[in-house]
Amino acid sequence: MFISTRAAKHVLTCIKENSCVTITASSGVGKTATLRHVVLQMAAEGFDVLLVTNPGDIVKFYNPNHKTLFVIDDLRGNYSLNQTDIKIWEPFIDRITKILTKNLAKIIAACRFQVYQDDKFKSLSIFKSCVCNLLSDSMCLTKAEKESIAEIYLKTKALDVTDCYDLYDCFPLLCKLYRENPSLDIRDFFCKPFSVYEQEIDMLQIKGFPRKYCALALCLMFNNNLMEETLTEEVDEETRAIIENTFEACKLDRGTSRLVIQDELNSLIHTFLKKEQNIYKTIHDKIFDFLVYYFGKKIIHCLIKNAHSGLINERFLLQKQENADQFISIVPPKYYQMFIQRMIDD
Repeated sequence: MFISTRAAKHVLTCIKENSCVTITASSGVGKTATLRHVVLQMAAEGFDVLLVTNPGDIVKFYNPNHKTLFVIDDLRGNYSLNQTDIKIWEPFIDRITKILTKNLAKIIAACRFQVYQDDKFKSLSIFKSCVCNLLSDSMCLTKAEKESIAEIYLKTKALDVTDCYDLYDCFPLLCKLYRENPSLDIRDFFCKPFSVYEQEIDMLQIKGFPRKYCALALCLMFNNNLMEETLTEEVDEETRAIIENTFEACKLDRGTSRLVIQDELNSLIHTFLKKEQNIYKTIHDKIFDFLVYYFGKKIIHCLIKNAHSGLINERFLLQKQENADQFISIVPPKYYQMFIQRMIDD
């Protein structure tokens, strides 16, 4: 399902000529797809490919006698780097830099443009050496590339959205999402995708499906990492309180069976959610961005009190900032004290 683009060809050239390449763009543009496409081509040329999330793994698995490509998809965070991220990398930067001078090891990474622009990112200097911005004039999708993507994902319906190609940077993602949920009105979806999703979730409450509504909210509380065992096995008091508080915020009985919610989560797979290694998460991080923003307007009290600290840290602000992502939630003044207390507690 991948259309070879000028960006993918450029990234491939860059990783062949450099020891470290960082792919950056906003969410939904095609960072991961481009990264995987390039990695597969490098594997075909004899590189061992290792997907890593921890910098220590690069040091641990480096083989001085074999070509190795270390792959880091979604480098640290969604909107910014925090001090913990920096502390994880700092002890290894010098050793990794030395490894990269040996010519047999390479790193290819993908990260959101907001993270790359964060001032703290400067401390991760190795990822600044060669950067491919998929939204730059030389690498953004051409009209012909968008047409090819639309044709392979939308088939005969591609003609219905020819005037929508440039409305959103995340056009490739929209094509993928529509293919997985073709019952949606294609014109509405491509012209105002997040309004369509907003209406879909609103209807869950209006038409009497509060358990599906609650299932989505629970994914947020656990920061897009809701383990199946949280719903099927014994949990500690803190976790049980988070679940029951979410039930109440979504107008469910606090004693609702967690197994019923598991059934609802399964029913949302392919539309909003996916299940990987017994963990429920949204089908794309752009959808998660939207869901946090949506529920931030509906049940912000419950989110501030119960959501994972990582979600609170990255996605809520007291005041609107310039160039802030459209899905950052601004805390209403009446919740300032609660929000500040939560930060203190964390």
